[in-house]
Amino acid sequence: MHCVLGALLIGVVSGGAAGNSDRRRPLVRGLVKGGIMAKRKLESAGATVIAEAQKLVDEARAELDHPEMGLPQ
Repeated sequence: MHCVLGALLIGVVSGGAAGNSDRRRPLVRGLVKGGIMAKRKLESAGATVIAEAQKLVDEARAELDHPEMGLPQ
């Protein structure tokens, strides 16, 4: 869905008279670069969250496999 909205935004911004396209090009390029950077940051944050969650799962499994190393009862 976000790809469709991005394409729609680019189409709206870049549409219009041919004479204005030269002035709009840097703006559109900036929007595209900003979108790419935002996507990379979100992917990176998502990967970090997944890695942390996997560490927690691994620790919990280790505690279940070796109860003497787990929490005191």
